[in-house]
Amino acid sequence: MKSQFRSKYLLTIAFVAGMSIMAMEIGASRLIAPFFGTSLFVWTNVIGVVMIALSIGYYIGGKLADKKPELKMLLWLLCIAGLMFAFVPFAAAPLAIVIKLAIFETASASTMIMLGSFLLILILFAMPLLLLGMVSPYVIKLYADDEAHLGEQAGSIFALSTVGSILGTFLPTLWLIPTVGTRWTILIFALILIVVSGVGLYRDKRYILLVIVFAIFGSFSMLEPVSARSIYRGESVYQYIEVIEDDDDRRMLLFNEGLGVQSVFDPEDIFLGMYYDYYLPLPELFEDEVNVGIIGLAGGSLSRAFTSIYGDRVAIDGVEIDKKVIEVAREYFELDQPSLTVFNEDGRLFVERKQSAYDLLIIDAYTQQLYIPFTMTTQEFWRDAELALKDGGVVALNMNATSLEAPLLSAISNTVSSVFSHTYVVPLTHNASWNYIVLASNGPINLELLHELELEEPLNTYANVLSSQAVEFVHDPEQLVLTDDRAPIELMTEEMIIDYYFEH
Repeated sequence: MKSQFRSKYLLTIAFVAGMSIMAMEIGASRLIAPFFGTSLFVWTNVIGVVMIALSIGYYIGGKLADKKPELKMLLWLLCIAGLMFAFVPFAAAPLAIVIKLAIFETASASTMIMLGSFLLILILFAMPLLLLGMVSPYVIKLYADDEAHLGEQAGSIFALSTVGSILGTFLPTLWLIPTVGTRWTILIFALILIVVSGVGLYRDKRYILLVIVFAIFGSFSMLEPVSARSIYRGESVYQYIEVIEDDDDRRMLLFNEGLGVQSVFDPEDIFLGMYYDYYLPLPELFEDEVNVGIIGLAGGSLSRAFTSIYGDRVAIDGVEIDKKVIEVAREYFELDQPSLTVFNEDGRLFVERKQSAYDLLIIDAYTQQLYIPFTMTTQEFWRDAELALKDGGVVALNMNATSLEAPLLSAISNTVSSVFSHTYVVPLTHNASWNYIVLASNGPINLELLHELELEEPLNTYANVLSSQAVEFVHDPEQLVLTDDRAPIELMTEEMIIDYYFEH
């Protein structure tokens, strides 16, 4: 008959293993974000590697448990898994660089993200997760003492393991990662595995030696690897955030792998040479005070420019889903502007509750640099956006496309035009960018007015591009209209990029 302590110890191991598996899955997605982002494909790789490793671990663990049903073997599985996880935060950056260099010359950006993230997750997390997968069948083998109640006992173990998984999901996401960061989160759960295994291994000299090695490497986590140009690095519940500063004191806001610049702050200039400069003439389409909504505020570069140019004539509502981004923008990007009211909300939910609020509504929200959130591309969203506009109001959307005929651009434009009576597409490709602005309203947009006003430079240049390059898009009911039920934005984006690189 098992001792009561042994039974509780085995149940604790099941709980800790389940908790650690989910914590490491969350941690994996965040740890690789600075290198490969957190797109749908990266998450697919994370989940896929976790499931493959666990499946193999369950199978091998069952075989080993039948062959060698010893508590000490189970504890070493737990301990070695913890020690392997302890090395992960320190190996991630150099390994990611090696992987990027190995495939950079032969792969497109999207392929690099998909293949590179898979290799990084596989190398860093597959083996320790496989070891944790071996724990459950081992615990069942050692815990079961009555064949007549084997199902009940196995059910108790799986239930407790699942409760641990729930805690391992919410604890890192809601507390640990935002508070202490991903590296410390992974180290904390690695330490938990090592300590729990140590209850039964503390007299083993090999265990003591390994704990000393863990302590030495753990102490290195106090050193924050900030690059020479980086003035801020941090994490939120949504993404990895970095602020870099160049030799001209220009600050740039980067998310995740940093393939795109989210905001720029130049203490000497409000015209930044970015695509969002082309929004700046749009308030000239309206008389008197202009109510502007910006969905995807980021560091507030656009709102700062609007305020500088138009002063009290504009009243701006800026919506940013990430509270940490707002805090960073206030510290590094002079976000607090007299004409700006900041809302920490989801953009779609914000638009839903607005009625006749805006003359100009700008949608500039992106996830992982590449993807417009699908919830802000669907017909249902554009109906809400229509209701949020005043009579004669204009909605403006920034998007990336490789050409005017790109299926992604066509699908979004066709969806917008299914709601608004007038839709225009403005290519900003004269400077070799992939940016397009989609403008829509229920009345004709008098873009020619922007040219006639003869604004001061460089506003006049931006206005001329809008007036001369805009092409009206005619809705085609036979073509794809994106809906909440079907909006394959990620796949269409990836296909567009892959096609571009094959053609070039």
